[in-house]
Amino acid sequence: MPFDQAIDSLLDVNLACRAGERLAIVTDDAPFETATSEVPTRQALAELIAAKAKQRDVETLISIYPGGQESGAEPPRHVFEQVYPTGFMDYLEETSLADKLLDKTIAPEDIEKLEKYLSSASDSIDVMLVLSASSVSHTNFRRLLTRTNIARVATMPGVELEMFSGVMTADWKMVERRSVAAAEALTKATEAEVHSAEGRVLRFSLEGRDGTADTGIISQPGQFGNLPGGEGFIAPIEGTAEGELSVGPPEEPGKWYFRFAKGELVEVLGDPPFLAALNDVFATHPMARNLAELGVGTNEKAKPCDSVLESEKILGTVHLAVGDNAGFGGNVSVPYHQDFIVYNPTLVLRSDVGEESLVSDGRFMAD
Repeated sequence: MPFDQAIDSLLDVNLACRAGERLAIVTDDAPFETATSEVPTRQALAELIAAKAKQRDVETLISIYPGGQESGAEPPRHVFEQVYPTGFMDYLEETSLADKLLDKTIAPEDIEKLEKYLSSASDSIDVMLVLSASSVSHTNFRRLLTRTNIARVATMPGVELEMFSGVMTADWKMVERRSVAAAEALTKATEAEVHSAEGRVLRFSLEGRDGTADTGIISQPGQFGNLPGGEGFIAPIEGTAEGELSVGPPEEPGKWYFRFAKGELVEVLGDPPFLAALNDVFATHPMARNLAELGVGTNEKAKPCDSVLESEKILGTVHLAVGDNAGFGGNVSVPYHQDFIVYNPTLVLRSDVGEESLVSDGRFMAD
């Protein structure tokens, strides 16, 4: 199989699977953009990975749900039932928390109740891999598993087969080093300034927030990351973003742009093809206008493509997201999280001791 080497690396390096562990692979039935006769669907990819895991004496379950969900929405109830420890859904029903958990209206104190319940579970999985069209990274489904150290979790929203012949063949030790350097720089900063095409500049505060390194190596209980890995990221301070940001495609980087005020996306200019869908989300979830994330790409094998998951990891790019950031240090919980790539940016970070350019005209400066 043409993807054998990358799948071996996925199990052995990225997920560090060990004999005797339990692996849950969660996937949807949304079609690939480009399929092959050997691997026509995400379910087929899940089965291929499961067969490789079995060779390593790793017990595997596969959970499938319908595609078409918004990124940030919780997966259906039956996925919780299949992946979470026995009795968890019964406990949700007994406490009348099931619907609140699934629609993301659950209160923080109730999340603490669920964490306490799960901390005593004995029949849990060890690893979860999510192969899906939309993202479950910013969901209670993922957070409860990692916050309670039940499992380490890797998500691959928008996964396509070509990733296993390209970006998933990266030098993961180099990706790890760059990602840690980026996260440390973001943690030290109190303010960020993103310069993008057409001279557009966006400024916001990072004061008191911690950066996170998405290294692509997810080996310890409670760890979480996207695959393909390769970024350092942080949640900006809500209400502080002011200015404009170019988010056009790489061949026309200034074609579309955003205007932010008081931390929210208030105007989209240039008539991008995603505008109608974005406005529909904002009409339903006004808090999704929140500037949720600043990320810095660190993967040398990532390239511009239709997959945001891969494009946001391109070495020398930055990306910003709107919507949910409750899972990585922010205060906004909403069933939506969408990233937008900024090509050839300059990212200036300021702190009490001065300023530095972590990215300069599309070049990662901590390499």
